[in-house]
Amino acid sequence: MSFFKKLYNTSKKSIKFSAINPSSFVEVWSFTSTRIRVLSLFLVFLALFSLVILLSFGSIFSSYTKKSDILIERSDVLELRSKVEEMKRREVVYMKYNVVLKKVLSGEVPVSVNLDSLTKKTEVNYDNINTSPSDYEKELSKKVKDDMRTNLDQGVVIPYFKSPVKGVVSQKFSKKTHPGIDVVTEKDHTVKACLSGTVIYSGYTMKDGYILIIDHGNEYMSVYKHNKKALKKMGSKIQLGDPIAIVGNTGENTDGPHLHFELWYNQTPVDPEDYLTF
Repeated sequence: MSFFKKLYNTSKKSIKFSAINPSSFVEVWSFTSTRIRVLSLFLVFLALFSLVILLSFGSIFSSYTKKSDILIERSDVLELRSKVEEMKRREVVYMKYNVVLKKVLSGEVPVSVNLDSLTKKTEVNYDNINTSPSDYEKELSKKVKDDMRTNLDQGVVIPYFKSPVKGVVSQKFSKKTHPGIDVVTEKDHTVKACLSGTVIYSGYTMKDGYILIIDHGNEYMSVYKHNKKALKKMGSKIQLGDPIAIVGNTGENTDGPHLHFELWYNQTPVDPEDYLTF
């Protein structure tokens, strides 16, 4: 304890600071203070100096690291991702083409080989899929003229729907969270139009894969998602039972081959199972 007491007493002793003119040895200015005050003043000055340095470096660093606020529309991002995927697919085709071309030039493969066949997908031969309507479907189409029937009690025209596929409904309809139903069916099964109408959209999105939307008139519209291949183009006229797509597993919102089917009336989703049997 004597050491700390001695240190404390020493710090309380007065100390004089002065400035002298070297020519005349006259004292210009002076002041007297204790050692502990001088030390405290020095520490305060050091802290302020350090704070100024930190603030200066912080402003310089932030000017280089500040991110600019750039807003990108979701539709633009999806379009760019779709183009990138298409470029990747074309690159694979060109690489295969170049490999075979080198073999042809070196004599390893006969020249009679049809090189254009390399650009065709060999997973499924869609030409061999029977997409023509069956006799039952033809007979049914005759019975329901214009694919419509009339409710005489209410005087309201109600469409005569036919299920686009037959299978098991794995996810039910929910107006808020799932405005349609998921139907699990056989792989590469043909999707058929549930009613006559006009294709108002046929395309691909990263979220739902290959999509078809058909306008049936009388405020009715049907939606088909996650298809492997779309068989109809936008603007095509569709009859009841016409093949329009192949069941698939395309898009991010899917975990297996199935058809996501939606039915809309007056711009509002309705439960397809109230109109059709799957």
